[in-house]
This record gives sequence, structure tokens and C-alpha cells, in this order.
Amino acid sequence: MKKLLSLLLILTLAVGIFVGCGKDKDGVEAAKEMTTQEVFEKVQEVSQEMTNTSFLADFDLEMTGLEEMGLAGPMGLTMTGDIKDAENMKMTMDIDTGMGMAINGDIYLTGNTILIHAPLLQQFMGYAYLKADLETLAEQAGTPISQPDPEKVKAILERFEESTEYSIYDIVKLDDTKETVEVVVNEETHDATKLTMNVDLTDADDVIFAFVDFIINDEEAKELFLGTMTEEDIALMQEEMANEESRAELKKALESITINEFSIVMYANADYQTIKTEFVADISFADPDLGQEFSMKLTGFMDYFNIGGVEEIVLPEVDPSEILDMNEMY
Repeated sequence: MKKLLSLLLILTLAVGIFVGCGKDKDGVEAAKEMTTQEVFEKVQEVSQEMTNTSFLADFDLEMTGLEEMGLAGPMGLTMTGDIKDAENMKMTMDIDTGMGMAINGDIYLTGNTILIHAPLLQQFMGYAYLKADLETLAEQAGTPISQPDPEKVKAILERFEESTEYSIYDIVKLDDTKETVEVVVNEETHDATKLTMNVDLTDADDVIFAFVDFIINDEEAKELFLGTMTEEDIALMQEEMANEESRAELKKALESITINEFSIVMYANADYQTIKTEFVADISFADPDLGQEFSMKLTGFMDYFNIGGVEEIVLPEVDPSEILDMNEMY
């Protein structure tokens, strides 16, 4: 199962970056005359430039079969905040753990500096704030902090499609049907074009093995997705990719997954900007050999509003005695 999750994580990272949040006038009207694929590609093009925005996210997670691990659920997560750009943002986060405990806090990011305010920290660590220089922290931990360039990811996925018989869309499939709808975003109603994508794991093992083999042999992709791995670990992964037993193990693991529903719905406004995204992931796992069975259902949405109106992100003034500097912990 760990091997399956590792492989899926690599593929999910690519999908997550590629299906991002996303100016021709009257895009909703124009979309009526375009194919679904044309609208989707236009939304993806605009998404690369859309950063200055406020957002609201709300997710709920229900689980069964994981009670022995202390995960009884249901759990909830709400986030709201402002994104100026990839290096400047702030958000407030509230988590319902489902175990009678709530966690809330604020996160600020300006340049390389991150400041986290979580009252719960005061009880356990004696500090109400955590602060770190992310560049220094990355050097200390040996992990890069830079976010993947969406344009690079797009180019890599296009090379994968051109050099193999597979595509990312063999797993994440765009529904041919698009709709013109009214959608509520942050309590305001907007006209929008609705696009739906569904995850399908049929023959996913072939796509996953092909994708992993591709990024191992593509220098740019290897640096992007496997940059934190040693050459020895990459060589071991490559060896497993060529192992029929590993392929059979992955196929069996995928067959133990039942997708009741796994959909991503995007709503694009007249400027082809994504103003709302809805998620449903209803999945069941069953391993007859181990007698394990559990299920999880994640539902939620993200609203994007105040596009282009986010002011400068400023760190709050805090008494140094209330701050734990994470860089000093290494």
C-alpha cells in the first residue's frame, strides 16, 4: 500500500498543479460556441496568471474502518484568506478533528518568512507563534521550498503524452458536457461555465508505470518530481518499475480501490477565471488478504473572489517572547 500511495502521490502532484485555479470579454457566452476541450484549455491558460485573489475553502471528511487508528470522523476544515502571489499570502484555518477537539490558527507568508499563530501551541509549547525563514529551513532540512512552475509541469505532461501512448487524461477525464449556470461565490451570484472532470482508475497501473518511467528518464521531470530523492533511491524505483511482481502488486492494490465518485467541478467566469471549484472523492478500500476494509468521503469547495484586489500582505507585530523560531531548532 505504501508503494501505491507513493506512486499515486507523484501523479496527483502533477494533476493538482495542472488543474489549477484559473481575459477575453463575455467568455461565458463565447464558451457556448466552443468545444469543452477548447474552454478547458482557455481556463488553464488564464489560470497560470491568476494569483491575486481572496479565497474561501470548506471541506468535510467522513471515514469508516479506521477507528483503531483514532480516525473516527467526521472531520472538517475551513480556510479563508488572501493570496497576493506565490510568496505572499495569509489565511485563517479552523479544523474540527472529529474527536472533540478544534484547532484554529492564522498563517502568514511574506517572501521567505512564515509566521503561524495557533493558540493550541501556547498550551503545549509555551509559545503562541512559530516563525521560520523557509529558505534557511529548507537548507537545514534538505528539502526544496520552491513551488513547481505550472508552465514546466504543463510542458512535461505534454512531452509524456507525445513520447508514450498514455496521457494524464487517461486517469483524469474531462466530461464532454459543459453547462452555462449561475453559481454562488462568497454569497454573490455569477454567470459561469461549468466543467466537470472525473477520475477513472481503469488501466491506471499502465499509466502510472509509464509516467514514473518517463520522469526517471526526463531530466527536467526528474528534477521537478524526484529532486529530493537520492540516485540510489531513484535506481531502486526504476528497478521496481521493471519488475513484473511490482507491477502485479500495484495492479492488485488498484483493484482493491472502488471509486464510488471522484469528481472535480470548475466554474469559469466571463474572463475564463476559475471562481469556484467543487470536489467529491468517495472511495472504498478492501484488502481480502489482510481482511482490511475502510472507506472515506471527502466533499468540499473553494471560492475565489476579490480577484485583483488583494492588498500587500504584512506580518503582524508580535512580542519576540511569544515566538518560537523554528530555524533555531536545527
